[in-house]
Amino acid sequence: MDRKLSTQLQWLSKQASCLQGMKRGLEKESLRIDSDGWLAQTPHPAALGSALTHPSITTDYSEALLELITPPCDSIASAFGYLDEIHRYVYSQLGSERLWVNSMPCKLGPDAQIPLAQYGSSNIGRMKTLYRHGLGLRYGRRMQTIAGIHYNLSFPDSFWRAWQESNGNQQSLTDFRSKKSFDLIRNFQRRSWLLLYLLGASPAVCGSFLAGREHGLDAMPSGTLYRQNATSLRMSSLGYQNDAQADLKVSYNSLDEYVRDLDRAIRTPYAPYEAMGVKQNGVYQQLNGHILQIENEYYGLIRPKRNGASGERPTQSLARAGVEYVELRCVDLDPFEPFGISSESAHFLEVFALHCALAESPVFSEADYQRLPLNQQAMVERGRDPALEIDTGHGFVRFRELASRLFVELHAVAEILDSAHVSKAYGAAVAAQLAKLEDPSLTGSAMVLQAVDKWDGCFYNFAMDRAERARDYFIQRPLANERAAAYRDEAETSLHRQADLEAAPAPAFDDFLQQYFADTPTGAA
Repeated sequence: MDRKLSTQLQWLSKQASCLQGMKRGLEKESLRIDSDGWLAQTPHPAALGSALTHPSITTDYSEALLELITPPCDSIASAFGYLDEIHRYVYSQLGSERLWVNSMPCKLGPDAQIPLAQYGSSNIGRMKTLYRHGLGLRYGRRMQTIAGIHYNLSFPDSFWRAWQESNGNQQSLTDFRSKKSFDLIRNFQRRSWLLLYLLGASPAVCGSFLAGREHGLDAMPSGTLYRQNATSLRMSSLGYQNDAQADLKVSYNSLDEYVRDLDRAIRTPYAPYEAMGVKQNGVYQQLNGHILQIENEYYGLIRPKRNGASGERPTQSLARAGVEYVELRCVDLDPFEPFGISSESAHFLEVFALHCALAESPVFSEADYQRLPLNQQAMVERGRDPALEIDTGHGFVRFRELASRLFVELHAVAEILDSAHVSKAYGAAVAAQLAKLEDPSLTGSAMVLQAVDKWDGCFYNFAMDRAERARDYFIQRPLANERAAAYRDEAETSLHRQADLEAAPAPAFDDFLQQYFADTPTGAA
């Protein structure tokens, strides 16, 4: 254990109570499918409300890609309680449709049969749909049907304030929190290989996803494509990645640099995208022909976040008020868990994030920016290979040796979190994940391949079975009348909010877009 981390842990163990008040929220993506396992072609169900304005039920890229969102919660148990309720209401409104419970998608037809999410006729609604049209134009629609878990996490002001005082730091609390959040973000990226091994659950995919595309995967007689030691095809070059951004360097060394680089990317023309045209015959095809249409087009394992004001871009809110929370984005859907993630995994993510915040976190060098994606690619493609090595920047080290050292530190962090929350769950979560390191057959990726094999090598049959099991789990526990009525009321209210937006006076769409991109965030010049 490095000296700085040891010192931080000693300090924090004496005042673990400052961690009380942590907030977390879950965002869970799932494709709607028909009874045959094909991507649903139906509109977003009206009974679920407006995808534009509903606080907890929306869509992502596709009209068929549901996103279920919890509010920030004081405990992991309460976050899962909210997610449970949302699922129970959603399933009650789906009729014969199901939710696909795997990260890699269901049966897909041609790109044109992947419907874009629709958000109505308001300027912001049109912009959201147009952005998705641009993504499809740039990268194809298939990539956008991949689903996952986003875990949002914030530490309380009491923690940041105590840490700041212990360091004698004279910055504002906002600046200190932002600086340390970027320390966390850099370490998260340095050590993400461990999460990809432990929580990856997408080693196989239906052949329709890669139809007509070079892939280098092995094929089963059923048409299932897989890689034997893969952990997360979702996070590989075959999944939620894109080559067009390979040369885009966004600095994670400070908030100012991060904001500057993202703002520059949404303002810098990119010849291949310009050649596609922003408009064709007067009809918009994409928001612009720049490297990024908007900041969210930049894919990453983790994002600094802040809840912004209405109409405020992400970089503007970050520049104005600093980092509020981090969004952990590298977690596959776990098909063996009805929520797509277990409480155990959630506890481990919080241990991992706190460790990343506390550990020494040097700024990234050019070599780091080149090395880290290679480590990620090696892990997602062959993470269960016992010979896998990680490039530490000081030489290659066997993955399991490096992970074993890290687990010693994670155990110490878990003890502090358990002390803060009068719990044993954090330590138990670390122990459960350590078991996966010692026995790779316990990982989600290995369990998926084992299960597919029991279904005669057919990923589709395995996935449909898990989808049916998940549906039964929720549909057999209908909401109490009062809670069901509350969800119906929220759905109706969200539809009224969308209607009000569409009826309100608004500038022409061209003028709206010009205004949206007009202001440069402070520090981004």
